[in-house]
Amino acid sequence: MTKERFEADWLAMREPLDHQSRAKAVMQLLAPAWAKHGWSNIIDLGSGTGSNLRYLAPRLPGPQQWTLFDHDHELLARARPPEGVPDLRLATLTGNLASAGLEVARATGAHLVTASALLDLVSKDWLAAVVDTCRATSAAVLFALNYDGILEWVVHDESDDVDDGWIRRAVNEHQRRDKGFGRALGPMAGLHAEMLFRGSGYRAWLFRSPWQLGPDDMAVVRLLFDGWVEAAIEQTGEEERVRAWAARRSRTIARGQFRLIVGHTDFLALPPD
Repeated sequence: MTKERFEADWLAMREPLDHQSRAKAVMQLLAPAWAKHGWSNIIDLGSGTGSNLRYLAPRLPGPQQWTLFDHDHELLARARPPEGVPDLRLATLTGNLASAGLEVARATGAHLVTASALLDLVSKDWLAAVVDTCRATSAAVLFALNYDGILEWVVHDESDDVDDGWIRRAVNEHQRRDKGFGRALGPMAGLHAEMLFRGSGYRAWLFRSPWQLGPDDMAVVRLLFDGWVEAAIEQTGEEERVRAWAARRSRTIARGQFRLIVGHTDFLALPPD
């Protein structure tokens, strides 16, 4: 399987989870502001195949002009708008998100700068540039599904594994490695965004939007689990200990009587009236 096919399959797999996990309070704040100001222009950064478009477009009133921006043209080629949104225009652009994404946001005159599952990958400097860009044009901001560091196993009649916390800390530190923007904010991304945007005069909110996974989500669980094992080995160098934990938690997964909470936040910032 090619890397592009794997990424497309992963995005398709997680899309329903993302949509059902997103904080409903976001749209209760964003939709009225959208209608009040007559906004219409949206740029979606790191769009992938367009999941963010398919969630937001049916929930925003009035005409919409979307620009999807991603480094991968093959993923963008798979982007499809949602049904039932008649007054929607769609453009796609390919480029380096770290160096060109904000230039595109300025050039398109976006009323809303948005992304999904991106904020925890970026650096503090890049986030500060987002703040400056949005403040200059009074754009609203929505970063959804930002990983917040919570990995919690809930298993009936089973105590926490002695190494759950150690693995979580290793994974979270691995999340702070450079993802192409400089040292990543990782689990602290949402809090940093809230602080920076409020410091620039924005009204800002941070809502919880965790994934609640179980036996019905086995394909996602296994992919996540394998990624955590790899990350923990890279971060700690203690392969034997990591694989021993993996063997124990693999038995948990195989028994099929568990819940796995993967924490995320949805961040919304609206310009001052």
